[in-house]
Amino acid sequence: METPLAYRAVRGGLWVAATSYWQMAVGFGANIFLTRVLFPEAFGSVALAAFFAQLLRLQPRLGLGRAFAQHRETDGRSLGTYLALEGAAAGLSLALGVLAVPVLLWLNYGQAVAWVSLALVVSGILESFAGVGSTVLDKELRFAQSSLVQGIAFPLSYVPAFWLALEGAGPWSLVAQSLTFNGLSALGVWWVLARRPEMPRPFTWRFDRALARRYLGFGVTVGAVTFLGMLLTQLDSFYIGTLVDARELGFYDRAYRLVQWPALLVNALLARAAFFTYARLQDDPARLRRTVEMVLWLVIAVSMPVFLALVIAAPDLLTLLYTARWLPSTVFLRILVLFALARPLMMNANTFFIAIGQPGWTMRYNLVQLAVLALAGYPLTVRWGALGMSLAVGLMLAVGVVLSYRRMAQEIGVNLLRFLFIPALAGGILLAGYWWINRHTGLTQLPLALRVGVKGLYAMGGFWGLVLLLEPRSTRERLGHVWRLVARQGP
Repeated sequence: METPLAYRAVRGGLWVAATSYWQMAVGFGANIFLTRVLFPEAFGSVALAAFFAQLLRLQPRLGLGRAFAQHRETDGRSLGTYLALEGAAAGLSLALGVLAVPVLLWLNYGQAVAWVSLALVVSGILESFAGVGSTVLDKELRFAQSSLVQGIAFPLSYVPAFWLALEGAGPWSLVAQSLTFNGLSALGVWWVLARRPEMPRPFTWRFDRALARRYLGFGVTVGAVTFLGMLLTQLDSFYIGTLVDARELGFYDRAYRLVQWPALLVNALLARAAFFTYARLQDDPARLRRTVEMVLWLVIAVSMPVFLALVIAAPDLLTLLYTARWLPSTVFLRILVLFALARPLMMNANTFFIAIGQPGWTMRYNLVQLAVLALAGYPLTVRWGALGMSLAVGLMLAVGVVLSYRRMAQEIGVNLLRFLFIPALAGGILLAGYWWINRHTGLTQLPLALRVGVKGLYAMGGFWGLVLLLEPRSTRERLGHVWRLVARQGP
C-alpha cells in the first residue's frame, strides 16, 4: 500500500507535468512564429546576452531556495530571512548589470548584447521573487497553485513578444517575453500566497542572522552547483558568439532549443516533484532507491522516443517548422540529439545529490564537465565553428553521466545500464530500419507534413513496440504501477 506521501508526490508531479506540457505546446507554437519572423542574428544576440546576464545574477549563485526548502518550518522568521537575503542579492545583481553595460560595449559586443544583458538581469530578479513564492508552496508538495499561475502567465507573455517581432524589434521581442512571464508569475504566485491563511503575514517576517548563516552555508554550495550548471549550458553560446558570429550562434541556438523541448518537460518534474520527494525519503534507503529507479525509467521512457523522432525527421522538421532558411541547423540538431538523453539523466542525478544533502558530488562532477567543455570546446570551435562545439557538448555530457551514475550506484545501488540497455537496443534497431526504409521506399516523395508525421509515428510507435517486445514483463509492471498511483484516491 502506497503512503499518502507517494500519492501527493505523484499527483503534484502530474500537475507539474500537465503545466509543462501546456507550456511546451504554447512555447513550441510561439517559437515557431518568432523563428519564422526573426533572423538568426536576433536569437544569437539574445543567447550571448543571456550568458552575460547569468554571470551577473547573484540570486541563483546563493542557492537560497534550496536552503529554504531544506528548513522544515515555514514561519515569519524563516520566510523573512529568505526574503531579506533574496532582496539584497537582487539589488547587487542590478548594480552589476548596470556596470557591465559600458564594459561589454568597450569589448565590442555591440549595443544589442550589452543592453539586452541588463534587461535579462532585471528579468532574472523578477524570476527569483516568483521562485520564492513557488518554493513556499512546493515545500508542502502543493504544486498545483504555482503550476496554474505559470500556466496562465506563459501564454500571456508572448503577446508583447509577437507585437514587437512584427514591428521589427528583433531581439527585444524575445526579451519582452521573458520580462512579462517572470513579472506575471511573481504577481500571481504572491497573490495565491496572500490568500492562504497559514501563510506567515508580513508583520511576522523578521531577519535572523543565525538562520541566514545556515541558509548561506548550505545555499552557497548548491548555488555554486547552479552556477556551474549555467556555465555548462551556456558556455557554448559564449564561445560561438565570441569566436564565430551571432548568425551561426542563431542557427546553433535554434537546434539546441529544439532538442531541449522534451528535456525541459522531464526537468520540470525532476526539479520540483522529484527533489522534494527525494528529500523526504533520504532516511529510507530502500524506498529512495525504488523511487529513483521509477523516475529513471520514466525519464528514459518519455525522452528516448522523442529524441529518436528528432534524429530521423531533423531536416524535414526544420523546414516544416521554421522554413528552409533554417536548414543549416540540421547538422547541429542531429549531433546534439544523439547526446540529448544525458541532460535529463544528469538533472536526475543532480537533484538526487542535492536532495540527500550531498551537493558536493554534483559540484565535483560539474567541475569536471566544465573543464571538458572549456578545454575541448575552444579548439573545436576555432577549428569547426558551431559543429565543433556540438561535439564538445556531447563529450561533456557523456563524461558527466558516467561519473554521476557510478556514484549513485555506490550510494543506493541504482544501475543505469540496466535501464538503458533495452531502450538503446530499440533505438539502434529503429535507426537501422529507418536507413533501409529511406533508401528503398518512396518515403522521401511524400508531402512534407505527411513525411514528418510518418517519421514521428515510426520512431515513437516503433520504440514502444520494441520495448514491450524485448522487455514485456517489467514494462507492463512499471506502467501498471504508474497507473495505480495516478488512479489511487487519497487525502
